[in-house]
Amino acid sequence: MSETVVPWVVKVGGDELVPGPALGQLALWTARQVRRGRPLVLVHGGGDEVTARAAALGIATEKRDGLRVTGDEMLEVVAEVLAGRINVRLTNALEGAGVPAVGLTGVSGRMLLVKPAGTASRPLGWVGEPRLVHTRLLTKLLEEGLTPVVAPLGTDGAGGVYNVNGDLAASALGAALHANVYLVTDVEGVRGRDGRSRPELSTTEARRMIAEGSATDGMLPKLGAALRAVGEGASAVWIGPLSALGEEGPVPGAGTWIGGTARPPTLVVPASRAPGGI
Repeated sequence: MSETVVPWVVKVGGDELVPGPALGQLALWTARQVRRGRPLVLVHGGGDEVTARAAALGIATEKRDGLRVTGDEMLEVVAEVLAGRINVRLTNALEGAGVPAVGLTGVSGRMLLVKPAGTASRPLGWVGEPRLVHTRLLTKLLEEGLTPVVAPLGTDGAGGVYNVNGDLAASALGAALHANVYLVTDVEGVRGRDGRSRPELSTTEARRMIAEGSATDGMLPKLGAALRAVGEGASAVWIGPLSALGEEGPVPGAGTWIGGTARPPTLVVPASRAPGGI
């Protein structure tokens, strides 16, 4: 009897989203995984490109606790950049590497149902926090051997579209799929007070870093997303650079595992499920 194939939900951003070596590396790595029969869901960010586009339009960027305040004008920019430019670019790069990819947003199939994030004293505008995940569309695509590429937008189910932090979107999807969640970043991992990357963090340690303020800026939502994924059903959560993702997942000693020492199981795929032609 073959072992169950655990899906991977991989969140990417930064250099991996712009034309260049990192995007090519991501496409080739994804192609190798798909060729081996690994079901993958890619979730992408794109904050730097959103900021640049907003600035070109004269729209100021404001962030609170690492999240972008999203008013009406900013929401239009977010949707244009994430669902338009970046999702198409990433999907096209994957197709060029031989990956049968499908570009989506969290609005597709009501995949990410959200509630407004923020508080009355610290409002965030059209920023959503996942409250329910519908996996039917993703599951169907994975069963067909397709690789979903998801832009982090969500819906309130009543016509409202929301900007969702990419790490939080990936963690919510990963938990619902009982997947391994890999949050790719441009640093070696989660750094402790001594500035060194920690190979592992317990959930208690991660919460302490958030509470004491040692996790700041982009790492703050990453840790919060990782904690949510661990608590809601993800198989494992890892934070680290794309260069540390090997054939079997993160290479030993690289990046930071959150909430334990879980490791991805050995991949065993029945011959009838193994795709070809890549």
